Amino acid sequence: MAPPILVLAGTPVFLEQLPGLLLELDLMPQLLRRHIERSHSAAFIPSREQQVEFQQAFLARERISDQASLAAWLQRQVISEAQMSQRLFVALQAELFQQATFGPRVEPLFLERKVDLDRVTYSLLRVRERAKAVELHLRLREEEATFADLASTYSEGIEHQFNGLFGPMELGRINPVLAERLRISTPGQLWPPFEAEGWWVILRHERHLPAQLDQAMQQRLLGEMYEFWMREQVSAALVQLQPPAGQPISPGSAESPEPLIELPAGDALEPNPPTSGEIAAKPSFFRSLFARG
Repeated sequence: MAPPILVLAGTPVFLEQLPGLLLELDLMPQLLRRHIERSHSAAFIPSREQQVEFQQAFLARERISDQASLAAWLQRQVISEAQMSQRLFVALQAELFQQATFGPRVEPLFLERKVDLDRVTYSLLRVRERAKAVELHLRLREEEATFADLASTYSEGIEHQFNGLFGPMELGRINPVLAERLRISTPGQLWPPFEAEGWWVILRHERHLPAQLDQAMQQRLLGEMYEFWMREQVSAALVQLQPPAGQPISPGSAESPEPLIELPAGDALEPNPPTSGEIAAKPSFFRSLFARG
């Protein structure tokens, strides 16, 4: 019998067990992602100037200003300076690959999606009874009360906790019934009561903020395209690695888990939070080097 290829916490792992073990521990997607990333970005060789700029940006983000702070950072991460430099180099290669592959598509994608990327601030009040909505709308139209006061007192959705105010929020993340009205209205416009998702809704457009293709938006769209592409690549590779139906993923895992319980439906009028691929905060060394998945 062939010797184990590695020993994990005292447990030997043999070559034929490794694929099933990686699948069972949910480590295969990360392995595939790193492999796909490396195979596509290896041909991109950054210049010395690009490497220095990339390293300086990393040092600034991590607040490493001298040898002492560098040594402390390396100790916390349990890596050597050489390993850190190598990971920075690989991360820069991946960034160059992203720019070369998806950079030319950023502007067309922005123009295509701009209508959903524009942001609005809006006030929302909803009740179950039409007659009540009509009465509240009349009070707003006659300026007998403020939207904030009526929403905090009478609104039956979660918005009563926020005086009925939402945003700024991208139109693409708002319920389509609300978003369609907000797209064609102007700031200050008050909509008469309308029915949506089982509620009678009063809506007022407060402010419109057009999307701009600035650096943050460019990075966000670039990241979204890359993440979408990478998920497709990883999914296709995982399909090829799945064991036949009925066969356990790895020895000792033949028992079937209980099916997932049913969860209550979400609030359809609540804005949709951004997905992980859409979050375009300033780059993080830990995200881009240690946890790209």
